[in-house]
Amino acid sequence: MPKSAAPRFLLVHALLVPALLALAATFARLSGIDRAVADFFFDPVRGGFPAHDWRLLELIGHRIAKSAAWAVWFALLAAAVASLRIDRLAAYRAVLWTTVIAMAAGPLIVVGLKDINAHPCPWDLKQYGGYADDTDAWFVSAAQAGRCFPSGHAAGGFSLLALYFAGYATNDRRLRYAGLAIALGAGLVFSAVRVAQGAHFVGHNLWSAAVVWCSAALAFAPLVHARGRRHDARIAACGWEPDRGVSSLTPAPLPKGEGRFAPPARAGGFVGRAR
Repeated sequence: MPKSAAPRFLLVHALLVPALLALAATFARLSGIDRAVADFFFDPVRGGFPAHDWRLLELIGHRIAKSAAWAVWFALLAAAVASLRIDRLAAYRAVLWTTVIAMAAGPLIVVGLKDINAHPCPWDLKQYGGYADDTDAWFVSAAQAGRCFPSGHAAGGFSLLALYFAGYATNDRRLRYAGLAIALGAGLVFSAVRVAQGAHFVGHNLWSAAVVWCSAALAFAPLVHARGRRHDARIAACGWEPDRGVSSLTPAPLPKGEGRFAPPARAGGFVGRAR
């Protein structure tokens, strides 16, 4: 990875992708998609969200799913701690610790955000049988906090994006693609469960994805930068010019007389004429 890839990594993963997710979340709210999806799962006859009372969905889709995400994090933490003593893991120590930090950072930020805004959950709104009026106020007191925005459950699923960035930092394509698929799959399933239960709007989950993606990218940025510098150093050691791109790499000049087309050495100080 060339040194210039580090700024590009930050531009794409810490800015562009989170911005697109945030725009999608804003569009979902302003266009009415949030309410339309909530209306689909709401039963006006019963005055609530039927999926909220499905015990199996609550057990598997909420509690067990959340526990599975925690299990992955604890397994990574155990591997990171073991890397301090086990030589086979020592080479992956930086990646393991960064993955642990990246996986925890997004959900922790989301939890902090939930405490400082008054966004209500769908099931708390009067429109859906609750008690609250819709509001998007920020920096409110703990008593006024809605404790609903962004979605903490979705953040737990999307936190597995740390595996995607671990593959990115180590140039392991299989881990990269598998991590992305697992994270997006878990995040979407976790989000769908809570939307069906009336706990969150679609936009709440998209905001969680934006926060988690950005925080994970920032956590891995130093490793990506370091990898780029090592790559440049290896190229320079081989005599190439790394800043000119692959198509214009120029080998270091050979000493005079040692090239492929150097004139033949004279045997006995005499070279006969060609006949």
